[in-house]
Amino acid sequence: MSRVARSTPPLAAPLEIETRRLLLGLLTQHTPSMVAANVVVASVFAAMMWLESGDFLIGYWLCLPLAINAMRWGWNLYLRRNLEALAGHRLPRAELTSVVLITLNGLAWGGLAWIGFNGDRINQDFVTISVVVGMTGGAVTPLSALRNAFPLYAAATLLPFLAKSFWIGGNIYMAGGIILTTYLAVLFGYSRTTHRVLRHAFHLQLEKDHLLQELESVARSRALFLAGVSHDLKQPVQALGMFTACLEGQAREQEGALGDELKRLARNSGLALAAINGQVTRLLELSRLEAGEVQPRQRRVRLADIYDYTRAQQADKAVKKGLRLRFVDTGLEVVSDLKMLQSICDNLVSNAVRYTSSGRVLVGARRRGKTVEIQVWDTGPGIPEEHIPLLFEAYRRFDDTARGADVGFGLGLALVKKQVDLLDHRFRVRSCIGRGSVFSVVLPRA
Repeated sequence: MSRVARSTPPLAAPLEIETRRLLLGLLTQHTPSMVAANVVVASVFAAMMWLESGDFLIGYWLCLPLAINAMRWGWNLYLRRNLEALAGHRLPRAELTSVVLITLNGLAWGGLAWIGFNGDRINQDFVTISVVVGMTGGAVTPLSALRNAFPLYAAATLLPFLAKSFWIGGNIYMAGGIILTTYLAVLFGYSRTTHRVLRHAFHLQLEKDHLLQELESVARSRALFLAGVSHDLKQPVQALGMFTACLEGQAREQEGALGDELKRLARNSGLALAAINGQVTRLLELSRLEAGEVQPRQRRVRLADIYDYTRAQQADKAVKKGLRLRFVDTGLEVVSDLKMLQSICDNLVSNAVRYTSSGRVLVGARRRGKTVEIQVWDTGPGIPEEHIPLLFEAYRRFDDTARGADVGFGLGLALVKKQVDLLDHRFRVRSCIGRGSVFSVVLPRA
C-alpha cells in the first residue's frame, strides 16, 4: 500500500476528481436534448399504440418515462448550478444519482416488452423493437460520459425484449433475439471505448492546463527574480558612476604620462559603465514586462519629443563611430505610451548604430492613412532572411564580432517586440544583405 502511495503523483487525485467532474458536465450538456427526445418519442409512440390497439396500459406506461424524464430534467438543472462545488463524497453521489435515473429510464422503455411486444402482431412488434433499438443506439455516445450509465441503460432497455424474443420462440423471433444479443454486445464495446477515450482526453487536457499554469508561474517567478536582481544592480552601477566621475576629476588634475593613462582609463571605464547600465536597464524593463507588472498608459505623443530623447541618447555613440545620425523633422502625433515609445525608438536606433560600421542611420515617420509608421534605416551589413524571425528572442545574437564596450546581449529587440505587442502596435523588418535594414513600428495617428 505504501509503494502505491509513493508512486502516485501528488496531483493524481485532484486531476481525477476534475476529470470526473468534466465528464459529468458533459453528460449535463447532452441531457436536455435526450430528455426532449424521450418525451417526444414516448408520446408519439403511445398515441400510435393507443390508436392501433386501444390498450389502456399504454397510457399508464407513458406516465413512467414522462415522470422519470421530469426528474432527470430537474436533477440536471441542479447539477449545472452546483457542478463546480461537487467534491469529496458529493461527486460519487451525484454520479450515482445520474446513473440511477438513467437506469430507471431504461427500465421504463424495457417495460414496453410486456405491452407492445407480444408475438401476435408482427407489425406492432417491429415498430416497438425499432423504437427501442433506435433510442438505445442514440444514447450510446452521450451516456458514455459516465462509466456504468450506458451499460445499465442498455441492459434495462433491451434485455426484456431479448428475453421476450426467446420466450415467444419461432424462427423470426429467435433470429431477432440473436441479432439483438449481437447488437447489445457491440454497443457495450463501443460504449466502453468511448468512455475511455473521453476520460483520457479530459485528463490530458487538465494535465496540459496544469503544466501551462506551472510554466507561467515559473516564468513569472523568474521574471520577478530578474527584475529584483536588475533593480539591486542599479545601485552599485550608480556608485561605479560616481567613482568613475571622481577618477575623471583626478585625471584632469594630473599631467604627463600618468594623466594621459588616467584619462584613458576613466574614458574606458565610462564606456563600459554606460554599456552595463544600458543592459541592466533593458533587463529590468524586460523582466517587468514578462512578469506582467507594466501596464501601458496610451495618450497623445509628439514624435518630435521622441526624436529629441533618442537623439540625446545616441548622438555621441554615432559620432564616435563616424556615422551620420539624422532625424527627419515631423509634426506628427501618435497614440502610444510615452515611456515605452521612447524605449522602443531608443533601442531601435541603438541597435542600428551598434551594427552599422559606416554610412548613416536615418529615422523618419510616414503617414499611412489613420496610422503612422516610424522607420529606422541603417547601412549595416543586413540580416539573412532566415534570421529575421529569431531576432526577437532574448539573448539571441548573430554577430559575435568584438565591438568594444558597446557589445550587446540580445535584449534590445526582445524588449521592443514585447513592448510593441503590449501596446497593440505592429512591427516590421526588411533587410538586404550588404545594403542595410529598416525596422518599422506602425501605430495609430492622433
